[in-house]
Amino acid sequence: MGKYNRILVAVDGSEEADRAFNEAVELAIKYESVLGIVSVVDVRSFSPSISFEGSIEDQEQQNLKEKVMELAQNAKAKGVKEIRYYIESGNPKTLIAIDIPAEFQADLIVVGATGLNRIEKLLVGSVSTFVTRQARCDTLIVR
Repeated sequence: MGKYNRILVAVDGSEEADRAFNEAVELAIKYESVLGIVSVVDVRSFSPSISFEGSIEDQEQQNLKEKVMELAQNAKAKGVKEIRYYIESGNPKTLIAIDIPAEFQADLIVVGATGLNRIEKLLVGSVSTFVTRQARCDTLIVR
């Protein structure tokens, strides 16, 4: 691996995402990189018949923000100097593989091998697989 200046890590609360986060923190410290932390509310999992889904989405975003802020404090305490975070709603695959890395100017994306949504993985493939195929920068899949 070369020197990475901007490392983006995707988190979703799963054990493998936590391992990916720890690996990303170690790399960010080693290379003195900016660390980007991204978490996505998958709005496709909400039923279209729920009239108040905006409030559910807002609550999910708030929960993710709290988790990401906790992770950011953890990374800062370990020595990461600059941290950016992204809490988004939408399709996790395109947001994590394409949209946010472009905005963040990532040169490495770190993701866990599997996340919380195992049913979607069976039906349409995992986010990590999509990231490795579609990302325009290096990727690291952590087990």
